[in-house]
Amino acid sequence: MIMSCTSAKFSKRIGKLSLILPLVTLSLAKIAFAESKYEATIAESLSSLQSANLDHSLESLEKLVEKHPNSKLGHLLLADILSARAGSLDLVNQFASDPGQLDGLRDETRHRWRSQTAQTPAEQGMVPANLLASSPTQRYILAADASESRLYVYENLGTSYQLVADYFMTIGKQGMGKNKEGDLRTPEGVYFVTSYLPGEGLPDRYGPGAFPINYPNEYDKKLKRTGYGIWIHGTESENYNRVPLASDGCLSLSNDEFLEIQQFVSTDWTTPVIISSKFDWVQPETLKAAVSPARQLIDQWKADWESLDTDRFVSHYSPTHFKNYNAFVKRKKQVNAAKEFIEIDLNNLSIYDYPGDESMLIVSFDQEYRSDNHHSVTQKKQYWMKEAGRWQIIHES
Repeated sequence: MIMSCTSAKFSKRIGKLSLILPLVTLSLAKIAFAESKYEATIAESLSSLQSANLDHSLESLEKLVEKHPNSKLGHLLLADILSARAGSLDLVNQFASDPGQLDGLRDETRHRWRSQTAQTPAEQGMVPANLLASSPTQRYILAADASESRLYVYENLGTSYQLVADYFMTIGKQGMGKNKEGDLRTPEGVYFVTSYLPGEGLPDRYGPGAFPINYPNEYDKKLKRTGYGIWIHGTESENYNRVPLASDGCLSLSNDEFLEIQQFVSTDWTTPVIISSKFDWVQPETLKAAVSPARQLIDQWKADWESLDTDRFVSHYSPTHFKNYNAFVKRKKQVNAAKEFIEIDLNNLSIYDYPGDESMLIVSFDQEYRSDNHHSVTQKKQYWMKEAGRWQIIHES
């Protein structure tokens, strides 16, 4: 970068501000894409600050805090610039009543800046590797990446996914990996939105409303994880949003963005919420190739059930992890012995790679079962885990 002596001198001073930012040029296309949005205004102000255009940055931030007087980040950035003008670069730190909150605001700034200035994997057309297959009933999928403080919204197009929105989000004060009630952590896994709670009946800290998710799910309960009340919700009126680690375990958005996300969320268990410490991002072609082996697992499970060969069928279930395995095997042998045929149809199949350290899939579908003496239609959910190179069912409901 070539700049005048004056600009270089000013840039050196700016580098000593309480917010340390990389020398990155902000994409004008990103500003144009959402110039009316809060985050784009923040990024534009920082870009002006980086290029030593102090007046433009100051003007942008003054408009921001006028429109959003509860924006603590906006006030901090504005105070930083005024502090620099006054020649006291440490003024903000000296008078901060809560230095810890300043650290949180700086962390928020880094996340927002990176989102606006770098071409993220999502913007490159990549998708989280967890999205193997989605039922046609699941129009939108929410993917929460804790490492980026980002909530992505993907539209299910049948054979592919399209990113339609993404938002800055807050997770639990103690980070990820919820295990017990009150640990202030956000769970990692695959969940579903179960209902909507309007803000009128909630404390102010939840903002205009909340979407509860089904934590603890079946796998959490199997691991004896405790706690409840994990929601996607808004923010208390005194704040525009919370800093990255500031909830009791929920996913929190600004109130503006919570209201916006409502158009993508269904409350009938058809909106998956995949929460991960950090996503693996892959090209769509790679994702499509990964779907085939997963579908083959389900197809073979179905074929072995229809074969009436009980030993082959129960081999898909883990003797170690499947609850009451011996009783399950005994019952299946008794039932199959009385059957002349079994036919299974599977509809609305979804397959998600489960976040975390284990190699695991969560599979759900509508199952129609027909035999010579029974007919039923049920919804089924399975958790498949890979152990010693083999995939087996560890839980079924």
